[in-house]
Amino acid sequence: PTFREIVDLMSKCPEKPRAIESCIQNLCSRGCLTKVKKDIWTFPVFTTEFCDLLEAELTNFEQSGLPAARPNTMNRFGVLLRELGMCEELLDPFVAECLNPVAVRLLCNHTEALDSYRPFTVKYEATAEGDRDLNLHYDNSEVTLNVNIGGQWTGGEVTFFGLGGPAYGSDDHSPYPVKLNRGHGALHSGRELHQAEPVAEGKRHNLILWCRSSGVRNGECPMCWRVPNLVPTNMFAHEGFTGPP
Repeated sequence: PTFREIVDLMSKCPEKPRAIESCIQNLCSRGCLTKVKKDIWTFPVFTTEFCDLLEAELTNFEQSGLPAARPNTMNRFGVLLRELGMCEELLDPFVAECLNPVAVRLLCNHTEALDSYRPFTVKYEATAEGDRDLNLHYDNSEVTLNVNIGGQWTGGEVTFFGLGGPAYGSDDHSPYPVKLNRGHGALHSGRELHQAEPVAEGKRHNLILWCRSSGVRNGECPMCWRVPNLVPTNMFAHEGFTGPP
């Protein structure tokens, strides 16, 4: 099974509950799609060849010694892929043409449309200097795609604990650990509480897409769950919010 099969079927699927459920059952029966729990899905995204090329390019950049901003306040190791020029010809069409039609059908309660995103990589490594794990958190996104792009390790699963925010009291908070094969991804709501378990041996390398839906976050901030007070800024700092035309 390939991601292209998922995209092709989902793109043609009417955005109606019965049609979407039929598409999902079709993909699950063919082994293209796996439901971990409500609103958490895993599926193949990239080929091994693509992962090899991406990791090689990231290694070249790291060895160049060029300055790089870190992806967020939680991860010390990884890069912002927009700084490497990987968005306009690669990730922009991937999100708009491939991921968006899948997300609006699998996670229709969390997104209207994906109209911006923050792409970055993270590394976890079983060394004294590396990031071994990541504490419980939720993301600054409406929808997150987390893809295993490389590494060999033990431990290090991502464990999900249910929705945070206003829905916390009504959701299932049983732990659901997920371990992804290389090239496979987990698609989930940004509000899903999750943590990276400690890597016991080796290292793992992941590509993360924090996907934003301005139609949702303009009405409720994903970090504080209040109506946001928007101020003008530029395209590099808008965090997925949009103002009136």
